[in-house]
Amino acid sequence: MRTFRMPQGRFAATLAGATLGAIAVAGAAAHAQEVKKGGTLNVAIETDVRGFDTVDGGVLGQTGEIVMRTMVEPLLGWNTQTNEPEPMLATEWSSSDDQTVWTFKLREGVKFHDGTDFDAEDVAAHYNRILDPENKSSSRSFISSIDKVVAVDPLTVEFHLAHPWMALLPYLATTSMSGPIPPSEHVASGEMNRNPVGTGPFKFVDWSSGDRIVVEKWDGYRDADEINLDKINFRILPDTQTRYASLKSGEVDLIWTDRGPTIIEAQNDPDLVTLTTEGAGAAVNLMNGKKEPLSNPTLRKALAHAWNQDALVKISWQNTRPAVTHPLGQVKDCGEANYRAFDVAKAKEYVAQYLEETGQSEVPEIVMIHTTTPRGRELGEIFQQTAKAAGITLTLEPVDQSTLVARTFKGDFDVTGWRIADGADMGPQLYAYTKIGSSYNLTGFNNEELDKLADEMRVATTVEDRLNKQCEMVSMINDDGSILWRGGGRYYVFTNPKVKNVPPPYRGAVDVTRAWIDE
Repeated sequence: MRTFRMPQGRFAATLAGATLGAIAVAGAAAHAQEVKKGGTLNVAIETDVRGFDTVDGGVLGQTGEIVMRTMVEPLLGWNTQTNEPEPMLATEWSSSDDQTVWTFKLREGVKFHDGTDFDAEDVAAHYNRILDPENKSSSRSFISSIDKVVAVDPLTVEFHLAHPWMALLPYLATTSMSGPIPPSEHVASGEMNRNPVGTGPFKFVDWSSGDRIVVEKWDGYRDADEINLDKINFRILPDTQTRYASLKSGEVDLIWTDRGPTIIEAQNDPDLVTLTTEGAGAAVNLMNGKKEPLSNPTLRKALAHAWNQDALVKISWQNTRPAVTHPLGQVKDCGEANYRAFDVAKAKEYVAQYLEETGQSEVPEIVMIHTTTPRGRELGEIFQQTAKAAGITLTLEPVDQSTLVARTFKGDFDVTGWRIADGADMGPQLYAYTKIGSSYNLTGFNNEELDKLADEMRVATTVEDRLNKQCEMVSMINDDGSILWRGGGRYYVFTNPKVKNVPPPYRGAVDVTRAWIDE
């Protein structure tokens, strides 16, 4: 039996995913000035949230995760500087010798916002609900290495794995849908999606769709003395310029953005504070290989060479994000990894080959759905132009974010803009996006060699072997042409100087739970 006990002081359980450097800077700032209590923080987010229930809500984008972090907590925190887990709702954990059974001791005396006790039954119910194939949870593919979760006693829970799985602890620390633990009775009542309840420092107050989500300080939080704000207003402002103008005018105090021109302007503004981090993951274009015409691999390769990632990074991101050949970030350099670089001549060669194979006189019309945001429109227009140069007609169809997500999961698209989310370990995402039968195999990968490699990667027992196999998977993904990279993980948040104690955005989502305002 291997046992892991982590220090349980304040910093150890404070910010899930915050770096040591960020904590040190935040702590130094707090000591340099007297922390001020009270007030309302106004945070501008880009899109509305589909919901906070892991089954009914589907997936959380970066903006949804920012809101979720204030209310609902995962079992573990994650320190990106050491790449190690930290206590959160669990205080210590151990594994069996074969690493297929993990036992977690839970923090005593924790309550949910509704006054009910947090215990092992809530943890087991949450994960078993995700794992039940009948519920069709979008998170299931990512954690399917877990066979079952068992409540041993009120403060002890066991995770039984199908095999040793090195991504277990990172995924128990995620603040996207699979990580945060809700009260099981509240979930059973069907209210979690629109009326979230958790153990976090803020409790849900109001949600006006398309306008704002409001949370307020919860006095029952175990570390309530660490929470300084009375309230947080999450303002839903889809237009980047509106968000930026609202920050400049003082209407909001903090904005998330990935728009290059806004980032450049804000970085050069002496009246604003820039928070930025490097990460993994990537923005992508998905090619739907499940249906014609992109079920044809030759046509996918033509579109891959017609895609100009460098142009998008320069025009849309303004070089504020890196062009990438893989989504592993700085953890592992996979090199070129069979990346199909922009090459109009080669794209035309594949178009000619496609026409010869199919006996058609021209490439059928291909429809790309993209968000109605300025970023989405720019993406579509760039791809439309480069595809045209290769002799491919790409018709653009703008849709709102919720519609794009729904249509992508239904397979109702030819090409769609998407995002492979950042993570401490990208293996579960690569597995979910390529595994035959996975609900996240959105492009229709049906490659037995890649499928076997995904299985081998998942059960690898050393970090080196796991990462090398992830690079091999990326090489096969790039060769196939179903997923096209359009910028790697680099994230920006901007605040006005009166906002204190906010760490840089981890995985693109900013943590405002310990913020305070220096009026």
